[in-house]
Amino acid sequence: MAKSTSPPNDVLGTLNAINADSFSAEGDRINALLAAYALVSRLETPWERIARMCMGEPALSASLKVVKDLRLFEKWHADGDGARSGDELAALANCERDLLGRILRHLATNHILIEPTAGVFKPTTFSLSLLQPVFGEWISFLFDVGIPVLHKTPEFLQKTGYKNPTDPKDVAFQYAKGYQGDMFDYFTSHPREGASFNHVMGGVMAHQASWLEIIPAEHFTNGSDPNGPLVVDVGGNIGHDIEKFRQVHPETAHRLYLQDLTAVVKLAKCPDPVNKMAHNFFQPQPVLGSRIYYMHAVLHDWSDEPARQILKMIRDAMKPGYSRLLVHDHVVPEKDAHPHATAYDLTMMALLAGVERTETQWRDLLSSVGYRVVKVWRSPLAAQAIIEAVIAD
Repeated sequence: MAKSTSPPNDVLGTLNAINADSFSAEGDRINALLAAYALVSRLETPWERIARMCMGEPALSASLKVVKDLRLFEKWHADGDGARSGDELAALANCERDLLGRILRHLATNHILIEPTAGVFKPTTFSLSLLQPVFGEWISFLFDVGIPVLHKTPEFLQKTGYKNPTDPKDVAFQYAKGYQGDMFDYFTSHPREGASFNHVMGGVMAHQASWLEIIPAEHFTNGSDPNGPLVVDVGGNIGHDIEKFRQVHPETAHRLYLQDLTAVVKLAKCPDPVNKMAHNFFQPQPVLGSRIYYMHAVLHDWSDEPARQILKMIRDAMKPGYSRLLVHDHVVPEKDAHPHATAYDLTMMALLAGVERTETQWRDLLSSVGYRVVKVWRSPLAAQAIIEAVIAD
């Protein structure tokens, strides 16, 4: 039987009619998105894919950095976010018209902007989101850290004999930056890039499914000592996660603890009476007997040996039979991993010798320092999961 030379009109019509609002459940939208990624890979020819990967996507990143440097989206927003011609946008951005026109066309063909008529452009939900630092600073992070480090990663791995990195002070990050010390030391001594990184962490923590959407708070608030610490957010950056908890349960604020390095925690977004503490998690945990010790996107920064040191410090502060450890991170399936998890894995490797672990790897790591996994909490809303663990009997 001969192949059809064109798809049925109803297929194209159906695809063109689908958007994020087409799904009543967020989990269905996420599954449809993964199916759409797979559909693109089936439809592309090898040439189309290599052209997209090696020309289209790098050119898109460069285009976004140019408009960020020009503050085009900020100026456009102040001017009302309406449809504007290329000439009008060039005047707003103080950029030569023909140059900006080339960049705008690439943004439009990649759906960053809408081009309703030739040479006229409108913002999209995504371009407007870049006005928020938790999204827009990813562009700075990409050019300050992501591109330079990943660009040097193949050369670094060749130089080191293709060994899996385990030392956070000897990875592609140092090789690319010419820096002695780990990435966190670098951000402390480079405050502009450090501030950008804090916004990036805000995007990671604030715009994914909340931990309270994965594990119900009542699971650990019930039966907790009302006079003792409730949640210690270890390595909690400027408080994105603990603030979400405080907003839902404001009566517990005095029982909540945010911990990070001094330069970070002084920027905390959560108000008093939340306890804000400078703490190095390689040192003994100062808050004893909390109901919950919570770590979000912390242990994936570290290879197994430093991760064990962090876990030991928390274990020694826990009250047996009462305290719980919650590890909020990727728990990578053995097969069909989420593309976020694999991208994070290689990025963490290049930046910090970190790793995104499978459930087996997590269980092995935790048991090696005296924990027992109680449950792995998952949600169709989230690419990450939460591992609940206690001190082993």
